[in-house]
Amino acid sequence: MLRKLLSVFALLATAFIHAQNSSASPYSLGGLGDITFRGNAIDRMMGGLSVYSDSIHANLNNPASLGELKLTTFSVGVHYKNTQLSSLEANDKVASGSLDYIAVSIPTKHFGFSFGVMPYSSVGYRLQSIDDAIEGSAVINQYEGGGGVNKTFFSVGVNLFKGFSLGATVNYNFGNINTQASRLEENIDFGTYLLGDSAISGFDYNLSAHVKFALTNKIVLDAFGSFAPEHILVSKNGQTYYTQSISTQNVGAVQEVDLSSSGLDELSLTIGDRMSYGLSVGQDKKWLFGAQITLINSGNYRNDFIRLNNISYEDSSRLSVGGMYIPNYESITSYWKRIAYRAGFRQETSGVIVNSVPLEETGISFGVSLPLGGFYSATNVSGYSNLNVGLELGQRGVDTGGLVKESFWAIRVGLSLNDLWFIKRKYN
Repeated sequence: MLRKLLSVFALLATAFIHAQNSSASPYSLGGLGDITFRGNAIDRMMGGLSVYSDSIHANLNNPASLGELKLTTFSVGVHYKNTQLSSLEANDKVASGSLDYIAVSIPTKHFGFSFGVMPYSSVGYRLQSIDDAIEGSAVINQYEGGGGVNKTFFSVGVNLFKGFSLGATVNYNFGNINTQASRLEENIDFGTYLLGDSAISGFDYNLSAHVKFALTNKIVLDAFGSFAPEHILVSKNGQTYYTQSISTQNVGAVQEVDLSSSGLDELSLTIGDRMSYGLSVGQDKKWLFGAQITLINSGNYRNDFIRLNNISYEDSSRLSVGGMYIPNYESITSYWKRIAYRAGFRQETSGVIVNSVPLEETGISFGVSLPLGGFYSATNVSGYSNLNVGLELGQRGVDTGGLVKESFWAIRVGLSLNDLWFIKRKYN
């Protein structure tokens, strides 16, 4: 079983690494691109809450919750996103989709651990401007970008004593960001192109603590906190200049740009520290309502290899509010009573300022967790897997001041497959 699961994991991870591209947004040209991961499918349905934890689901944003895990869990998530782009000049539609995460989470007698791969950021844009005022000839300037940064992670969580858990995650970041700037002039067959490539790599860490406190014999208060210290990502850069015929596509002169003389061949990118705090109240396996705030020191970000005059940076934040309700998780007679219904809201500032306007995003989400077999109870914890399906609606940016407003909807699907490993059964 373990060998088969690891083989499937390796296959999906390989596909994930080579096919990851989940952004189709002009705003992904800022920083390292769109920051894409805000939690697994369950978290996203509740506005991105990481304070939620239980014994049968892996919370990938809260390693301390692994100390509570009772079942080995294989998690995979995907999404499809449709975005309406609107400005004062034009409207357009774009679509994107990708794998969101792949993870295996395993409990042992004394602690739980998890490993997997997930996206950190994604770049995907194509922009064009036409200048008619240059010596009577139209000049078309085009800018394109793609790629992104992924994370492989290993997490450990331990329940030190009843109601208190600690956890830590080590992430290795890797990926490539590719850019292309071209200039095409009317009545001139050869256009000029400048290609850029940045190979990103580096480690970062995340520490978390989770507290459960019984307010009554049924109502439980959960508190969560996490801290990711400031870290450095290394960007190894290359740049190529060439000309190409528009009519025949033949490539003319090709020249590698000497970046070492300007110190741009290898740069250290500072990623600011991140803190998250969450609080929830609820009844175990029945209902929950919580709120969470995340603060990121992103104002000092700087990348001299990719510098844009109209983009600057500030500290970012995210507020999440959400909850869930299960009519009766132990019901044998009604499948619908075992379904978990979830909803959430989030409001965030991205930390990117475009044309002096801070980029903000708002989203609401709804979803359900559908049991795939078995049921969970105090005496039966095996065979409980579920399919998590959610709908997210949101908006980002504004359509004034030369900017673009993005109105989007996204379908997110997460699969959680559970089994019991490494824990000796008392009864067979």
